[in-house]
Amino acid sequence: MAQNTQASPVTNLSGQTQASQAGQFYGSPQLTQIPYSYMMNTPHFYGQGFIPPAPPSPPPSSDILSSILEKLNSVDKKLSQLVQIHQTVSGIVSRIDKIEQRMNNFETRIKELEQSCDFSGNMIDNNKQSEFVSTLKSTSNLQSREDSVILQEHKLQAEITDLKCRSMRENLLFFQIPEEKEEQCDTKILEFIENNLHVQNAQTEIKLHRAHRIGRYQPNKVHPIVAKFAYYPDKERFRKESK
Repeated sequence: MAQNTQASPVTNLSGQTQASQAGQFYGSPQLTQIPYSYMMNTPHFYGQGFIPPAPPSPPPSSDILSSILEKLNSVDKKLSQLVQIHQTVSGIVSRIDKIEQRMNNFETRIKELEQSCDFSGNMIDNNKQSEFVSTLKSTSNLQSREDSVILQEHKLQAEITDLKCRSMRENLLFFQIPEEKEEQCDTKILEFIENNLHVQNAQTEIKLHRAHRIGRYQPNKVHPIVAKFAYYPDKERFRKESK
């Protein structure tokens, strides 16, 4: 089989293009890049111990690029939203921490107030109890004093009644004796005794402690005269003689 001795362009690693024959190229130890079209058109090329490179991938289409860009944009938006959500959650957590702190402070103050109220309530109860006991003692003392005063009043009333009775033993009431605005009741009583009871020398022998009308002076009305004799026997004699 005749070999193709036509020269083909070969590009080395440095980017330079050189012309060589096929036989010369395969015998050279220099690393070169063989064009794909050459390998496909050269008979028994695969038998020389070389592996053909993979065919170049087709360039991506514009629709695929647009879809990728849209997905990337969507991911960026979601990331930004996640950042905002994280910031919002952080703010909420901070506010919750502050609220919990305030609640703890409130609970502490409430407990202190409850303790203070309990203490005040105990003090008030103790004060009320003391006031109640003191009031009971005062009431008992007042009751005792009232009982004592009532007893003394009864005694005084008894004494006054006795004195009145004793005083009335020496008193006599005289009725229907003419009344004048300005008069001497004791003189009128002694004159009445001499003239009506026929007791001689009554004005010199009979002694009166006092004599007065009962009630104020009123025209056309005669008030009785009460006379207190100095001696009880005189009073009894005139009382009996007047009957």
